Amino acid sequence: MEKKTIKIDFLDFGPDFDKENNFLIQLLRQKYNPVITPKADYAFYTLGGQTHHDFNGIRIFWTGENVIPNFNCCDYAIGFHHITFEDRYHRYPLWLTYQNALQKAMHKGERHSDKVLLNRGFCATVISNAKQTDGMRERIFDTLSAYQPVASGGKWRNNVGGRVADKLVFQRQYKFTLTCENTYAPGYTTEKILEAFASDTVPIYYGDPRVVEDFNPEAFINVHRFKSLDDLCHYVQKANTNDDLYLKMIRAPIFKNGVLPKHLTEKALLDFLSGIFEVPVSEARRRFYAKPYQDIDLNNMKIRDIKAVFKTFARKGWRKLFRS
Repeated sequence: MEKKTIKIDFLDFGPDFDKENNFLIQLLRQKYNPVITPKADYAFYTLGGQTHHDFNGIRIFWTGENVIPNFNCCDYAIGFHHITFEDRYHRYPLWLTYQNALQKAMHKGERHSDKVLLNRGFCATVISNAKQTDGMRERIFDTLSAYQPVASGGKWRNNVGGRVADKLVFQRQYKFTLTCENTYAPGYTTEKILEAFASDTVPIYYGDPRVVEDFNPEAFINVHRFKSLDDLCHYVQKANTNDDLYLKMIRAPIFKNGVLPKHLTEKALLDFLSGIFEVPVSEARRRFYAKPYQDIDLNNMKIRDIKAVFKTFARKGWRKLFRS
């Protein structure tokens, strides 16, 4: 059966983004014949610029950051947060696109004997972004380090002689991985916990308070379930010294019942996108504003953003002048 041709584009993804080879277009090719063209009917866009404001077709927002979609600006959105908004939103956390790490994580603990898993260092972490945190990461790190030193292989508090070349190889030398998000919100779970699983370690996780809706709570230590950091540390000490408890966690599947939940599968995302592409373009439109809608917070904008906004408005002004 011949696949339906859809005209699409990718806007504001940055200079290193490959329009012909990325997760979204590979997914679409399972069912459609996507043609990338500036004369697209549909455009996926993200946070890397302002050009999507000039696109008058169907806009589909995609984010790998802790950002809630602006549905005045997009027709549809794909993101992290637990949002219900008719047919306009689908939750698909970015960690699901890390297919290599996902496959390794789903087979964690199977590659090594009990002796190998138990005969490793205490805990590792790889953190480079030292900004945009609420201070909890530092407090967890200090609390655990007071029990046993936590090996830090990133830029932040590096204590292993420099930044490590391979995150997973480094983490695999330790029983636990301290895994903290840079920003915190319900639903915002990134690849960090997945890469800890893929390293055959037990994550000590802080970030998304609803993380257990994605991952099996028996497979990691969830900081959110403890009343204090002292309680957390006591449990970590117990898991570190009780071989049976540790092996139970390291052998537990990362998903409940060992299966990726249906709402997180590629099929669920493709079904969501099919709901957009299987109707006439005129019927797919959802946003209310015929003209580009700009939601500008001048107080929090950086210089480059302000310049981009002025350029956008100046360009529109010149267009109106020549049209008149």
